[in-house]
Amino acid sequence: MILGVGTDILNMQRIHDILEEESGSFVRRVFTAREREQAAGSSDPVSYFATRFSGKEAVFKCFGIHGDVRLSDIEILDGETGQPYVTLSGQLGGVASDKGIRDVLISLSYDTDYVVAFAVAQD
Repeated sequence: MILGVGTDILNMQRIHDILEEESGSFVRRVFTAREREQAAGSSDPVSYFATRFSGKEAVFKCFGIHGDVRLSDIEILDGETGQPYVTLSGQLGGVASDKGIRDVLISLSYDTDYVVAFAVAQD
């Protein structure tokens, strides 16, 4: 059963600017070590980080909650076939358990300037 949906759209330039302007604290604060590792192996790290950031926003919206949630509690990695998958941890993992959410499916896509993400939380 579907328990929540979320979508997000993002101009990739926003992430590009953040990555150029700061010393890496954004990346360390928002992305897990495994996400940073996959980004380093990507041919386009800006697109990688932008799609993951948008994906995290879409996942967060699935939960219908307000307040401080660490985006690093949402991990979005590429599976063996390239399809992204979501792993939840920390506070958000607890919220998911309380709401009966057992799985979050995600779709990520991008074009020249924009990234779009769609997430579905299910039991």
